[in-house]
Amino acid sequence: MLMVQQAVFTVESLIGKVQQQKQLIHQLVQENEHLRHENKQLRKENEQLKYRVQELEARTKKNSSNSHLPPSSDRFANTRSSRQPSGNKPGGQEGHQGTTLRQVEHPHHRVVHRVHTCQGCGASLREVKPFKVDIRQVFDVPPVAIEVTQHEREVKSCPHCRCVQQAEFPSHVTNHVQYGPRLTALAVYLHHIQLIPYKRLSDTIEA
Repeated sequence: MLMVQQAVFTVESLIGKVQQQKQLIHQLVQENEHLRHENKQLRKENEQLKYRVQELEARTKKNSSNSHLPPSSDRFANTRSSRQPSGNKPGGQEGHQGTTLRQVEHPHHRVVHRVHTCQGCGASLREVKPFKVDIRQVFDVPPVAIEVTQHEREVKSCPHCRCVQQAEFPSHVTNHVQYGPRLTALAVYLHHIQLIPYKRLSDTIEA
């Protein structure tokens, strides 16, 4: 009887080990499938990256001499000047008439800096006429600020037929709040021509 019990225990133990092995095998099969799928995805991404690298390398080799690109796009080309040295000293040469700003006869603004008090004795000079006026002119651009134009359209009711009539907004006024055509055109110019990023443009306009 004891031998039978030992045999039954041994069989049950073997069955338990077999089940554990089956679970382990099933787990390994799942992990293997996952790894194969991940490996497939990595191979696909690797091929895409290789293609992208080849594309970028081919693009950097293009310049204005071997493609339709403008000369301004030749970033990696030799920028050494082909001009031969003249032997002259840097700067303006002797006998050359330079150009500079010249004062204008009718300035846009006139600011008078008056003398009110004598620094020697402290006497008032408010009523004393100057015997000389020194003039200096400053050329500058006016301060740039966004102006807001409010468009208002009338809505009326005809007293005879009660028909409601309303005026028309300009064709470019389509929203309750919007940027105007001149500011929009300036933003497009600064972004596309001057290559200023959108974030910097947005910060400048909002300021």
